[in-house]
Amino acid sequence: PPGQKPSLREDVRNVFTSRPWVVMFVLTLLVFTMLVVRGSSSNYLFAYYLDQQSIMAFLARFGLGSGGEVTGGNAVLDSLGLVVRPDGSNAAAVGLSLFFVIGSLVQIAGIVVSRPLADRFGKKAVFVAGASVTTLATALVFLVGPTQVGLMFWLSILWAIGWGPTVPLLWVMIADVADHSEWLTGRRATGFMFAGILFALKAGLSLGGALSAWIVDLYGYVPNVAQTETALLGIRLGASLYPALMLGLGIVCLVVYPIGKRLNLRIQDELGERRLKLSG
Repeated sequence: PPGQKPSLREDVRNVFTSRPWVVMFVLTLLVFTMLVVRGSSSNYLFAYYLDQQSIMAFLARFGLGSGGEVTGGNAVLDSLGLVVRPDGSNAAAVGLSLFFVIGSLVQIAGIVVSRPLADRFGKKAVFVAGASVTTLATALVFLVGPTQVGLMFWLSILWAIGWGPTVPLLWVMIADVADHSEWLTGRRATGFMFAGILFALKAGLSLGGALSAWIVDLYGYVPNVAQTETALLGIRLGASLYPALMLGLGIVCLVVYPIGKRLNLRIQDELGERRLKLSG
């Protein structure tokens, strides 16, 4: 409103007392922790758990490998974190790359349909549905056997189908939170709200990296050697149930997120009326 004076104290208070903002902060922290833990653990999964001969046979279907016998023992991680084998072959590295490329392509398609889905069902509903599919696909990785490389890739596709539509929604929902705060308080603190969420994002990336290392270390991982059954269990859990639990907690957080489709439309209408009056 004209004449409204900026107040750092009021803006900060409005941010930290906003329930939708607190939900989005925790959700962002959990989401990016999950992404890093899953990604890092998938590297170990391809290097040590999945059968290298099966990976090579799967790649041969795409013309990315000969499909012949792979020699030289278990794959390992080099100093850059890339999956290689003692004999110099890189079936696991190529397989891991293909795993993420296929998922990314499907995810792009999900991003394209995100807005139509959100307009039809509401952002919260689409995010919960997509995250639920992603959680299921992540958890099911635990059931993948060492030779079931094809199943691993199908689950990556299912994961991307669920996750794709949620990618842009996270940021749009934060903008909705700023609208909600303005609707309640008459003040707008968009900068503070986005800054806080960016802090949660960076904290999630850092926490995810630490947790990835902590998980494999807890289960007895030793680099560049054949892993024990306990270490392989830790690698499997890090690529499946642990990140699925993190995202599941994020879904639980959204249960108390109050901005559904109906309330969001009401907020937009009422804010529009206020601004129209102020400009008149």
